[in-house]
Amino acid sequence: MITTLSEAKKYAIEQVKKFSEDGLFPDEELIIETGVEEKFFEKIEGLVSEEEFAQAQAKNSEELESYLFHRIPNYVTLLQEATAEFLAEYLS
Repeated sequence: MITTLSEAKKYAIEQVKKFSEDGLFPDEELIIETGVEEKFFEKIEGLVSEEEFAQAQAKNSEELESYLFHRIPNYVTLLQEATAEFLAEYLS
């Protein structure tokens, strides 16, 4: 079960590797990680304002993720949906 953004990125990379006959090309992992992250933030952009992001006072991505986890009631569901949507688009 995916519960964090880092788990979602890792899962997406593993899934792409499974379906890739030639393996990943250079920088593809970064592209996948960025794609998952962007898809997730698209899903939550209407739920968390820019001001709330600023108020989070997160020093790193883990602190920001913790803030979002507690701020968004369906955080895990949205993260899983974003990951699945990204993979569907990326692999098609």
